[in-house]
Amino acid sequence: MTNITSTKKAIAASAETVYAFLSDFNNLKELMPSKVVNWSSTTTSCAFTIDGMAHLNMAFGKNVENEKIEMISAGKNPFSYDLSTNINKMEGENCEVYILFNADMNPMLAMMAKKPLQNFVDILVERLQEKYK
Repeated sequence: MTNITSTKKAIAASAETVYAFLSDFNNLKELMPSKVVNWSSTTTSCAFTIDGMAHLNMAFGKNVENEKIEMISAGKNPFSYDLSTNINKMEGENCEVYILFNADMNPMLAMMAKKPLQNFVDILVERLQEKYK
């Protein structure tokens, strides 16, 4: 199992606001890095290609209201994975967010994919932080 953790970012919005935004896959497109192409989404699932790497399909797993958004591999994917966005309440109308990406990849694929996936999850939290500045 390959485990990747994003940087933790303070978000200038409440946990409830961030949870509501991330609970709709249609909203995620605005957080995606430029290397994400062929984006399609509904409120409950999405599919996209990380240019030069893989086509991924995701759906919601077990979410915990205002605390955690779980996205799991759905449909055809090159490997099984889950992506959990953790939302920690802070004082006032602020929260802290970080992403855990867990993937079941063979060692060779893990070696090639780890850096692009690390970059992917870091960009997601950075763009979320920028959205609420």
